Amino acid sequence: MTATGLRVAAVGGGHGLAVSLTALRLLDLEPTAIVTVADDGGSSGRLRRDLGMLPPGDLRMALLALSGSAGTVADLFAYRFAVGDLAGHSLGNLVLAALTDLEGGFLAAIETASRLLRVHGRVLPSTLAPVHLCGVVDGTIIRGQANLGRVTGAIARIWLDPANPPALPAAVAAVQEADLVLLGPGSTFTSVAPNLLVPELGRALAAASDRIVYLCNLEPGMGETLGFTPAAHLAAMLGHCPGLRVPRMICQRPPTPALAAAEVAELGRLGAEVLHADVATDGRRGHHDPERLAAALKALV
Repeated sequence: MTATGLRVAAVGGGHGLAVSLTALRLLDLEPTAIVTVADDGGSSGRLRRDLGMLPPGDLRMALLALSGSAGTVADLFAYRFAVGDLAGHSLGNLVLAALTDLEGGFLAAIETASRLLRVHGRVLPSTLAPVHLCGVVDGTIIRGQANLGRVTGAIARIWLDPANPPALPAAVAAVQEADLVLLGPGSTFTSVAPNLLVPELGRALAAASDRIVYLCNLEPGMGETLGFTPAAHLAAMLGHCPGLRVPRMICQRPPTPALAAAEVAELGRLGAEVLHADVATDGRRGHHDPERLAAALKALV
C-alpha cells in the first residue's frame, strides 16, 4: 500500500503529538489527531478555571502541526504573550476560547479554526468531558496533570476523574477506521496514557492493536518517567489499557549493537517488534526530528 490515501489516527498530546503529525504531513498524509484534554497547567489551565472550557493548548499545537497556512494566521495562533495580564497566554488558545463562545461549542470552534489554518486532516479531543488526571506517587494521591508532570517520585498508576467520561464518537470511529494508529511520542503518563483511560476509546485502541505503532520517547524523562527504559514506557501503556497490545515500536537506535540486541529482547517479551532508527534531532536531547521520524514511518506504511 502506498502512503497516499492511508488512514492514520495519531493519539497523544503536547509537543510529542505535534512532532508525529508534522512527520505524517511530510509523507503527504492527512491524519486524524486524537488529543488528550486533561491539561490543567499554563494558559490552558487558566482558561479552564476562568471560562469553564476544555483546555485548548494541545489541540492548538495539533492544529498548527497540520496547518497548510503559511505566515500570518499560523503565526497568530502560535503567538504567546510575554508581559502583562496576558503573559503566558497563547493567542491561539484565546482565539479558540472566543470561537467556542461565537460558534456555540468547542467542536465547532475547532472546525472553524481548522478552516482558518487550512488544516490537512482532523483534530479531535478524546472526550468532551472536563476530566482531571489523578495519580499515585510514592503512596500519595496527586491531582492534576500539571502537578503530576512536576513530581520527582515514581508514578504507580493514573486515572481520570470522572472515571468513565464518554469518548467523542468521531475519535472512536477514527481509530476503528484507521489503517495505522500511532501512539506517542510524548509524556507517558500525562500526554499519551490519559487517552487510553477514556473507556470507549481504550476499548477501540485495544481492538485495533494489530494496527498500532508506538513511537517511543527518546530518553528517560525528568520526573514522571525518570529512569524509564523503552520497555518501561511500553509496560506503563499496557498497564493502563486492558487488552491493548503493541506489536510494533520505533525507538532511537542504541549506541552499540549489544544494547540494541538487549532492547529487542526486552521489548520482545512484551510482544513488540522494534524498528531502531536515528530519529533524534542533532544537538537537542529528547527531541524527535520530524524528517527522520517521517523516514522511519515510511518504512512501515
